[in-house]
Amino acid sequence: MSNDTARQWLLLIYKVPQDPTRFRTYLWRQMRMLGALNLQQMVCLLPKTPDLEAEFMRLAYKIEEFGGEANLLTITSPSKEWEDRIIAGFNATLDEEYAEIAENEERFQDEIRRESRKQKFTFTELEDMEEDREKISREMAKVQARDFFGAPSRREAEAQMAESTKLLEDFSRKVYAHEGVEEPVGTGNGTNDPP
Repeated sequence: MSNDTARQWLLLIYKVPQDPTRFRTYLWRQMRMLGALNLQQMVCLLPKTPDLEAEFMRLAYKIEEFGGEANLLTITSPSKEWEDRIIAGFNATLDEEYAEIAENEERFQDEIRRESRKQKFTFTELEDMEEDREKISREMAKVQARDFFGAPSRREAEAQMAESTKLLEDFSRKVYAHEGVEEPVGTGNGTNDPP
């Protein structure tokens, strides 16, 4: 792997005081939100982009505010094998998250089918479903934002979301028909949105 084709990475090595534990919890959450790969305790890696570098720099300053130490380095993949292993590590973490989203979508689909069998075509039920769907959609967006390398499980999660969308649109049509109300254009559920 030549230096011109080798991928660059951001490596954050840090140390924070044991107490209070909220500092470590805060950093763990921030690292997870960014999609950082923990190589070992308090050693995290991200692909090098200007945005991610700015975020890591922000966290390095925060670590120092907490009374800790932080070193932010730019490194280059030493070999294709190392890079492949690192990318697999990023993808493995996201595969778990995508699998959870796919499971949530399957439960959501089961709920729609159950309520359809019961013919609970009410606006209250539709609103509850739309809120549930919005939560899953927000989680999917967060995971996709951290998916730097196209984790394999992403396709399954997207397929489950597409299926849920179809079921929710059908349920929505039935609610409007049952309630005797014409479904408005641009409802956001995709059924009558303008082209």
